[in-house]
Amino acid sequence: MRARPAGRFAVAMNPSDRIRQAIDRVFTATAVSPLSRAHARCGPFLLALTFASERLAEEFLPAYIRAAAGVADLEILFSTADQHDLSSLVPEAAEQPRLLVEGGIYSVWQSGTFPVLFALDRQARRGIVWLSTGQAPAWVRSRPALALIHALSIETPWTALHGGAVGRGDRFALLAGKGRSGKTTASLACAKAGWLYAGDDYVLVDPHSKRVEPLYCSARLRVDLAASFRDLIGGQPAVSDIDGEQRHELSLAGFGDRLRGGRIAAIFLPRRQGAKYPEFTPARRADAFQALLTATTIELPGWPKVTAEKIVAAIDRLPIFFVDTGTDPMAIPAAFADQLERI
Repeated sequence: MRARPAGRFAVAMNPSDRIRQAIDRVFTATAVSPLSRAHARCGPFLLALTFASERLAEEFLPAYIRAAAGVADLEILFSTADQHDLSSLVPEAAEQPRLLVEGGIYSVWQSGTFPVLFALDRQARRGIVWLSTGQAPAWVRSRPALALIHALSIETPWTALHGGAVGRGDRFALLAGKGRSGKTTASLACAKAGWLYAGDDYVLVDPHSKRVEPLYCSARLRVDLAASFRDLIGGQPAVSDIDGEQRHELSLAGFGDRLRGGRIAAIFLPRRQGAKYPEFTPARRADAFQALLTATTIELPGWPKVTAEKIVAAIDRLPIFFVDTGTDPMAIPAAFADQLERI
């Protein structure tokens, strides 16, 4: 992070203290209307959200599961360079990502076309999401402040994992795999069939109780699959285009009470290998570990050993299967239901 010029007798402030002061300054200086405040539920955590503009609220709130006000586990403030100048916290090599875990501060500089700074004072439980160009990548809008929730959860039983989850009653399938493996297709097909929905991309898991809970009510659907999910897309016009890959950016807030979790009964590892109808084959714990660990630790930096240990505990004693999801998304729910009943 860039250091501020110091006077002749000044003592250089360390990076964690500068970030802590910046978080305090932003929270103190922000005066917004009630319409720019909201509460949201992310698994067991209650978030108090503040937006420095109405545009930011419109951009990020659709991904959250709204909740009644209460004592928050974490306060998050969304801002841009137009509202707050935090350029002193940008790394000198701004084109490179950077992680800082020091002195009770967790900070991630996400570089790219639309850079984002995530910073959390873990003791005060206050964090900021700062958009240096005023814009955020589509995946950040779909899972806003995920890095901060990751940092919040580290000292709790819970962990954020790259995966989807759907269920019936209290029995859920945890879906894990790399991008374009079929997690979103399977999750949305089951949701369309009336299943409970806990996410298509990231979920919260308690490894010891085997509980899974939703982080968000969002989904990112490839446009080539739109014909199968017209009723879920509805009148939502948002389509992102990242490196030529277009996706419908969906808010599933209308699912209401179906946005919830339950107990993981099995882990399914979706993949596409040419089957016409869904086919299951046994998989190893190592397959599930690799599927969950790789993207999670890349996208959620910090405490990789803790994350790995929680993943090991999460997959322990659970049945694990590869599933070729087939060519007809509408055949997936019945196949999943049948497989879960066999366990």
